[in-house]
Amino acid sequence: MSEKQIFVNKEHKDSVFCILYRDDKKRQMELYNAVSGKRYTDTAGLEVVTLKHAIYMGMKNDLAFIVFDDLHLYEHQSTVNPNMPLRFLHYISKEYEGLVESKRLYGSTPVKLHAPHFVVFYNGTNKYPERMILKLSDLYKICETNADGTADNGVNASSSTDTAKSNVDKGSDTAVKTVKAFSEIGRILQQESPLLELKVLVININPGNNQEFLDQCPTLREYMKYVECVRSYCGNMDLKEAVQRAVDECIKDGILADFLRKNKAEVIAMSIFEYDEKEVLDYLREEERAIGRIEGKEEGRAEGKEEEAQRYGRLILHLTNEGKSNLIVKIAADDALRERLYKEYEL
Repeated sequence: MSEKQIFVNKEHKDSVFCILYRDDKKRQMELYNAVSGKRYTDTAGLEVVTLKHAIYMGMKNDLAFIVFDDLHLYEHQSTVNPNMPLRFLHYISKEYEGLVESKRLYGSTPVKLHAPHFVVFYNGTNKYPERMILKLSDLYKICETNADGTADNGVNASSSTDTAKSNVDKGSDTAVKTVKAFSEIGRILQQESPLLELKVLVININPGNNQEFLDQCPTLREYMKYVECVRSYCGNMDLKEAVQRAVDECIKDGILADFLRKNKAEVIAMSIFEYDEKEVLDYLREEERAIGRIEGKEEGRAEGKEEEAQRYGRLILHLTNEGKSNLIVKIAADDALRERLYKEYEL
């Protein structure tokens, strides 16, 4: 198994953002209102349709829900990713596949779809605009025409038209109509291009950005205060210690206090995974040593420990893929549960 597979992949696990919003419709509605500018309070009108357990093309959707006729898909990103329109294209395809019966696609009655909205909340450390629109068309391969009439691949840009002209009698009415029709179709295609577009709004939620928006969404604002707290301590202490201290300090200061109290162990584990994937194995090994699972002399046992760490890492990957992140901390202390899950997932 490759190193990438051993570590908890950022695209396959729950994040603190997902934990914060996954089961709380009140928070979800608050986020929707901030994005849409609405003021809805009745959460009964919100239907969660997040692709929780369906890993598609190696990716999992963070948050998706339907409010009346709108379908909102949200992602949280700590890295700059220009490919988000393509990822959302995969997501929305799977959403519509689940929302629309396939047999209706072949009928004569138009299928009414929920209007999609795609949003990314960016909180990475790299400099990024306050707001930005990413387009699927920006990823298209565009064949540009050179001054000599040839395309970049060396093919004459007018060769198709020339072929159409040569295949008919140039003096006949048929020839004139054929060329005109060909030119008109080409003009329409060019005018309407791109024929497939998808736009993503990226919102920078780092301090100093979109303050008015964050004021409308207290949960997201406090989430960023927690993130900033972790970052402030990471430069001066061990990652695990920094995360634990940030959690304790935020609880003391009333920042996501109830959420952090209820999900403290899971938030600490997920925060460590988010900030440094390499730290995962070190963290797991430390936990194993603490509960007496790795004993004796270190010399001559490196290979066995590495195999166990890999096995442990694969189990965590399975659990996070299936939305069972709450079991991650439990398996560190419960040998029987851990062994049972090893057998269940054939590890």
